[in-house]
Amino acid sequence: MIENAQSNEPALKQQFLVRAKAMSELPEVFRCQQVTQLLCEMLALGVRAEAEIFQTVYGDPGGREYWGAHLSEPIGVYTLAHILSVHLAESAQHLELARIAIVRAFRDAAAAGEDWFVGNTSPLLAVEDGQTKFEGLGKVKVHPRAAVEWLLSKPKREHLVPESLRIFLESGGEPANTKGSARPLSKRMIERFVTNYIKDEIAAGRRPRLKSLEAAAKKAHM
Repeated sequence: MIENAQSNEPALKQQFLVRAKAMSELPEVFRCQQVTQLLCEMLALGVRAEAEIFQTVYGDPGGREYWGAHLSEPIGVYTLAHILSVHLAESAQHLELARIAIVRAFRDAAAAGEDWFVGNTSPLLAVEDGQTKFEGLGKVKVHPRAAVEWLLSKPKREHLVPESLRIFLESGGEPANTKGSARPLSKRMIERFVTNYIKDEIAAGRRPRLKSLEAAAKKAHM
């Protein structure tokens, strides 16, 4: 069935784009959910076109409004795992594996005492390594932005964050700025700039200085 779908991928993609166009005028509370479902259906048929769907629905191939909506308020831990896995998986076969990996990562975060969970985390803490069904997680919620930033902060977990979401957060986690406005600096961007500045100064045989760093940062952010 998947082979047949792949052989007809252009026609299938066009059908999905038509459906995406119909979502563009929906209230965001429905739109972001339906876009996720659409991408999941596409994945099941072997069709990958995230940027094109974002462009059709939001007029932005990066999906910044989409990610902003999903990260705007507490969300079920399993729901967040599902959303991330839809954008991570390269095929339907990989979808469940990605979802399981994310749920386990959140379980480990709960066990470590992270404070971005909402409510009782006991059902999440009870998840076992071989477990593949997570019916008991329905009432466990997280603050999604903090949860995703935690994943990004862990070298062994950062691969669980989709590229479009990573770019959204590194750009400040806001919609596109108007022409001529300064780009918001995220914590990761600042850390990267400081690290690069120090390396460049040392390589040039100079001692890094605070005033020089401030001047360089202001120039780079103009």
